[in-house]
Amino acid sequence: MGIRSALRKELMNLDALGLMTADDVRAYLNTHLKRAQDKLTLISRFNTHHSQVQVGLPSTEKGLVFEKHRLFKDVLYPKSSVQKWVATTQ
Repeated sequence: MGIRSALRKELMNLDALGLMTADDVRAYLNTHLKRAQDKLTLISRFNTHHSQVQVGLPSTEKGLVFEKHRLFKDVLYPKSSVQKWVATTQ
């Protein structure tokens, strides 16, 4: 993570709000999944979902909830939603 991303994340106060950026979700998937095939599959599905959400298209991932930050307009994911999504996809 670069310095700009770290500062932006700190300004948004994401840790206190229980929210994750797309990079945080990818890191979470990478550390919490055991098999490499599962990691690649879920990260690929997440990347597709995140790209669709960013451009305003409907997503195929129904269990993955997101919200947009009021000021920065970043797409953020509640940690509880990501954890439930990972649990239901395995």
